[in-house]
Amino acid sequence: MWKENSVCELAEEIATCLAKGDSSAATRLAFRFLERYDKSDWDTRRRITREPPQTTGSDRYDALLAGIVEFACASHGVVAPTWVNGEPYFLNEWWFVSGVASLHADALVHSPISLARRGVFVTQGALEYA
Repeated sequence: MWKENSVCELAEEIATCLAKGDSSAATRLAFRFLERYDKSDWDTRRRITREPPQTTGSDRYDALLAGIVEFACASHGVVAPTWVNGEPYFLNEWWFVSGVASLHADALVHSPISLARRGVFVTQGALEYA
């Protein structure tokens, strides 16, 4: 599991999961970033999102990660780091993370703008944690 607190370390862990063919674990790690961000203090939040991560090896997961960082920052009234607006973090084709066609309408309606503007769509509740 992701032991470091930075988005850079998270990208490395996601890349490792993807290299092993475990996209489910990669997705869980990306979504868990929200919980870690929410539970961190302000200085830690700034530190863990400041530097742009290396690619995960997947345009989809790079866009997902940037969208989650932007969403986390916006949720706390913080301006997201400028790197999230870089070209590598936007998809040319839409990606419905669930992969279930019958959930596409739900994802279109419930995806936060930080993800939707990148072409990444998640279903209602995907960005919530217990």
